[in-house]
Amino acid sequence: MDRQTYLTELSERYVAAHPRSKKHFERAAHLLPGGGSHNLRLFAPFPFCDVGAAGATVTDLDGRTYVDFWQGHFANILGHNPAPVVDALTRELNAGRGLATGFPGRHQAELGELILDRIGADRIRFTTSGALATMNAILLARAFTGRKIVIKIAGGWHGAHPLALKGVHTYHHGLNQLESTGLPEYADSEVVVTRFNDIAALENTFARHGHQAACLIMEPMVGSGGAIFADAAYLTRARELSCEHGVLLILDEVITAFRFHAGALYSLYGVRPDLCVVGKAIGGGMPVAAVAGKAEIMALAAPGTPHSRAVKFDGGTFSAHPQSMIAGIAFIRHLVEHETEIYAYNGRLGRMAREGIEQRLAAYGIPAQCGGDGGTVAEHSSIVAVHVLTDGSEQVHDPEQVYDPARSDRELCDVILKLGMLNEGFHVVHGYGALSYAHTEEQVARSLDALERIAKRLAG
Repeated sequence: MDRQTYLTELSERYVAAHPRSKKHFERAAHLLPGGGSHNLRLFAPFPFCDVGAAGATVTDLDGRTYVDFWQGHFANILGHNPAPVVDALTRELNAGRGLATGFPGRHQAELGELILDRIGADRIRFTTSGALATMNAILLARAFTGRKIVIKIAGGWHGAHPLALKGVHTYHHGLNQLESTGLPEYADSEVVVTRFNDIAALENTFARHGHQAACLIMEPMVGSGGAIFADAAYLTRARELSCEHGVLLILDEVITAFRFHAGALYSLYGVRPDLCVVGKAIGGGMPVAAVAGKAEIMALAAPGTPHSRAVKFDGGTFSAHPQSMIAGIAFIRHLVEHETEIYAYNGRLGRMAREGIEQRLAAYGIPAQCGGDGGTVAEHSSIVAVHVLTDGSEQVHDPEQVYDPARSDRELCDVILKLGMLNEGFHVVHGYGALSYAHTEEQVARSLDALERIAKRLAG
């Protein structure tokens, strides 16, 4: 079938099924840029308006229910609104507690201890978003080393701030472009981008910039760049090179911490960073992120640090918000206490989805490869991203493959599968998404049948 004809058909069917969501979105578009406050949640012709979510499913304003593989930006490892978290929050609110007070409270030390014990770091400070956490981690590294250069991975997303908005999504002879207007001049010169999973490129980058670099910031599994895991040899070499050049290694585990086991992904590689950033899962569905790391580095954010060394990582009004801390404590405790069954189950569903997608689409001539396979490092990976490489590659190895339009069919993965699966009763992102403990094998099997129907239409 002609692709544009099929897209038009999918769009018309979607619009006809969502009159109330359409009306709501038209109102929102007059109030909010693009109709919302997070661009990844917006898509053509318009996003449905959710009114309820429980477990594996989400229900919209038009009364339609979807199996959801987005699950709160991959934060909801137990599914939407899990009982351990809802019950803990309800108890506090019923007792007249839980809203912001402006005081330290007793909960942040408890959650901090839980996280530090599981990730093997010395100190932790909470904030409200991954972007703020990565920004402050970079500031700590620059202050501690007295250097300016930030080395980052092509395709790595570390939030919207001047020292991260380079080499993320925009492809032009590689991933090395600034991602936003309005940035200060130093954003280009002080951020150096290197290729993921390319040891030779990494060594060359350190040979050229290692003496000026404050930090190397990277995700051990590049998230928005394709759900691609670092090769073990690459991450090990990154740790070696950073030590040799006096560069701090910052591992961004906003997505990956507590996703594959009840701890940090880096511990499965046997690597310890100088600083790490955690988020998403640590809040159990509430807004929280944190920087954790070595005591001597984190001390630069403490009161009383001499002005010449101090980092203004002071937090914000809602840093360590009581509800976020309460939810995080309940969530992390549950993951730790039920680690074996939760992660083995989620990993089994992840393998089922990845293998099924590749097999079903290949049967109709679509060369799909799935990101999210953690191999022997993270065998319980529940992440699934769909890639259609058009250059004959048999494996997705780095984000440059994903974003190069000559090598990857992003329209199929991000547009056609998005609308097609919505019309089939499934909400997907990056072609599929992530599995949770609330999903069932039957739901995954039905999603594979739905993908096969889409592939059949395209082939027909």
